[in-house]
Amino acid sequence: MLAFTVRRISQALFVMLIISLVGFSIKNQIGDPVRDLVGERVTPAEREVLRDKLGLNDPFLKQYVRFAQNALKGDLGLSFFHKNRPWR
Repeated sequence: MLAFTVRRISQALFVMLIISLVGFSIKNQIGDPVRDLVGERVTPAEREVLRDKLGLNDPFLKQYVRFAQNALKGDLGLSFFHKNRPWR
């Protein structure tokens, strides 16, 4: 019974890892979060500064690891809908 439970928990963790990777990669490929955040009236130089500040110019793997570490702590990021207040 213990082996069955351990196997099921490990399978669930693996599935959650795969789902988070797929979801993060889809979010990473669709749209420009900086444009959604500030609109179209910002200069390209200001957009690049904001992209650097938010870490959007980092490699994909570094962004995903940062996301996963924060998600494990309960921090799911800023809400664009609620004007950059924490999601919690």
